[in-house]
Amino acid sequence: MNIESSVDRAGLSACLASVGRPGLLGKLAYYILPVRRRVVLENLRRVFGDDAPPPLIRRLAQASYGHFLESMLEWRKVSRLSEEERRSLVRIENIDAWFGRVQPKRGVILAGGHFGNWEIVPRLLSASFPEREHFAHVLRRPVKPRWLEPYVLEKFRARGADVLPKIGSLSRILRLLRRGQSVVFIMDQHASRRDGVTVSFFGHPVSVFRSLALVALRTGAPVVPFCSWREAGGKHVLRFEEALPTGETTSPDEAVAELTQACLRVFERFVLAHPEQWFWFHRFWKRHKSPRQEAPQTSPAESTRS
Repeated sequence: MNIESSVDRAGLSACLASVGRPGLLGKLAYYILPVRRRVVLENLRRVFGDDAPPPLIRRLAQASYGHFLESMLEWRKVSRLSEEERRSLVRIENIDAWFGRVQPKRGVILAGGHFGNWEIVPRLLSASFPEREHFAHVLRRPVKPRWLEPYVLEKFRARGADVLPKIGSLSRILRLLRRGQSVVFIMDQHASRRDGVTVSFFGHPVSVFRSLALVALRTGAPVVPFCSWREAGGKHVLRFEEALPTGETTSPDEAVAELTQACLRVFERFVLAHPEQWFWFHRFWKRHKSPRQEAPQTSPAESTRS
């Protein structure tokens, strides 16, 4: 499997140079509330290169802080809007790539990540299509501290999305797909050696949960990547890409790696289109711990066995 990035150095340089000046909110957050600033800068240099001009790296980092704070302010604002006002906030592109793939006995796997203001996407979708009770069932980890989890679950469901735990959900996922439902897998999170498959993201190895590929190959459900971003005027765009092709391979392991890699190739394009609106705070390129350091746990990919 080719582990090189699909993005050339010229494209990365053009992307970095295109980032506009950050607003005051981003600059203040960068200097006064530097949460994970070191992680953000390391991630940016990893993607754009150690030789990238430091002022441009810093400008993108500040824009990323500004985007995240603006997203937090939007969470509360959107909860107070009417359904009509929420509909006016979103433009949905290529929805047929998702809805057109749903069949009575075969649902769709949606491959998402931390793009744009991902928290308000379910609420904007439910306002745009009020006739649908649940758009998708989101596979996610429980939050910490654990006492906060019931509150988070309630908020997710109020936004029109059901939630599936990463552990112990395989049989439920298969039932949902057989009923023509859709399941969302978040793909830009680090996975342990036990749970992940190593692929490339911007030319560097990352370990990504293999659960999406395993379920897709087992069920034949199409995999549709999607992302969101905020435009300058405040409108949010939700874009669905065409379903990923499943290649011909000689082994199941190769098939899992190729499908996962194809997903991250699309994610590279998503990041470069709106680099300040991806979640650079996450340690996505984290190194694996040694087998002794890794706590024994059930694989969310293979052991979503119930």
